[in-house]
Amino acid sequence: MLKEKTFDAGGMTINYAEGPGDGPPLLLLHEISRRWQSLMPLLPHLALRWHLYVPDLRGHGKSGREPGHYCLEDYASDVVAFLDQQLTQPAAIFGHALGAWVAITAAARRPDKVCAVVLGAPALNTERWAELEGTEGRIGLYAAMRRLAASGLPVTEIVPALANLPIAVSETSEPIRYGDLPGVDGARLRHRAKTISRLDPDVLKHLAEGRAAEFLRGIDLHAELAKITCPVLLVEADPAMGGALTDSDVNRAVALIPDGRFVKLAGVGHDLGLESWHVTPLLRSMTYFLESL
Repeated sequence: MLKEKTFDAGGMTINYAEGPGDGPPLLLLHEISRRWQSLMPLLPHLALRWHLYVPDLRGHGKSGREPGHYCLEDYASDVVAFLDQQLTQPAAIFGHALGAWVAITAAARRPDKVCAVVLGAPALNTERWAELEGTEGRIGLYAAMRRLAASGLPVTEIVPALANLPIAVSETSEPIRYGDLPGVDGARLRHRAKTISRLDPDVLKHLAEGRAAEFLRGIDLHAELAKITCPVLLVEADPAMGGALTDSDVNRAVALIPDGRFVKLAGVGHDLGLESWHVTPLLRSMTYFLESL
């Protein structure tokens, strides 16, 4: 069973779930605008072997808020503090999207504290990522989500507002309602609304204002990758399903890592199956890799 706890990362209170009692440490990091519960589809399987640590990143869930301090450097500093203060042996880290960026940075800065890294669908071509996030549709979506996070509305009122948000599924098609997306039902809407209600709206400031590139604030992800000394598995979502990585991105990244491998999950989108709970392909790859350590 997981229990929620907190720790002080230099003045920032970080909420995290931990358990069960035995096994080597595995730290799991969620993507932007989520909370630790978004990784629940992975936890029952991983808990059979690993002692899990699953934090809410700053500004998310039950963790502390610090408006103006939601760049990659800030998130990475919290995770480095967690590795330094809470763990007595090197940990494996899984990160999804933003969480993967944080995992890269933490592993590069604390090679003695990290024994393996699984990078789930990170955007590694940051110029292309910033260009995509700077499109009118994406800025509008983030601005709308930011308004919902700032609204103070109860979850029951966030649900219909969220359902009506227009989502651009491709550059060539008309936007559709979030509530009409495949797999989005009443339970998923309520869970997402709860997550938004627990989000500091300032987390989305850079994205909602078309300033995505500022989020990285001087961090060169490729330079950080080259500093990682432990084994790394890069998980590529299917580009045809919205995956952020291209084959050339993957090849370049793996070439930088002394002990790097990659897998491509055909038919799996950027969410890696977490939203639909269809995580068997991801778990298979993670388990094979982690059990090879």
